[in-house]
Amino acid sequence: MAKLELPAPEKTVTIGKSIQGLDIQLYCSGNGPISALLIGGVHGDEPEGYLFAERFMQEVQTGSLTLPEHLKLYICPRLNPDGCAVDRRTNARNVDLNRNLPTGDWTADFTNPRYFPGLSAGSEIESEITVAMIEAIKPRMIMSLHSYEHAMINYNGDCLDLAEAMARSNGLPPKSDIGYPTPGSLGTYAGWERNIPTITLEILRGQLPDDAYTQHRMAALDGLSFYRS
Repeated sequence: MAKLELPAPEKTVTIGKSIQGLDIQLYCSGNGPISALLIGGVHGDEPEGYLFAERFMQEVQTGSLTLPEHLKLYICPRLNPDGCAVDRRTNARNVDLNRNLPTGDWTADFTNPRYFPGLSAGSEIESEITVAMIEAIKPRMIMSLHSYEHAMINYNGDCLDLAEAMARSNGLPPKSDIGYPTPGSLGTYAGWERNIPTITLEILRGQLPDDAYTQHRMAALDGLSFYRS
């Protein structure tokens, strides 16, 4: 796809359309020298993630949450709007977007349809948008919001210190391995292959939105603003 046009501070722009024509939006706040990227809704059946991202974005927009001066924060609250609309993990082409990124370990092999990686690496528009966001924003760190029965701060790249800082706020264990292979994932693409500290915040599956937000609000802010250079 063409080079992404980023939003100006305190603005939201549509950076692409899903297979079913829904907007994929990106919001920007702050004008500091350090950029961070927050992504929600990669898996549409994990509302804990995208509801948190939307509430966090709303608090930033209204001024209820103040960002530090060094930070420029980009938020894509629903990367997979088609999946979010129908509570489905995959996109409208039944592809697991967290197995579709063009990583060195991408494979067409899969055993569970939930993890269908697509017919080729980076085949999905949402994956193209993810790559374009990273290239345009050049984030100092990335945080992707998911949910899992075993809540954790999954970190990829040389960023244990970042994960530990978040853990002091939300009490979750930092782990570099989620416990099973994830070829084609954001953590591999950005964290391990491009040396961009990448956090996959696995919120407890089924946790009530208010409880999840209370637990992770400061941890998310601490993580997104962790780097100052």
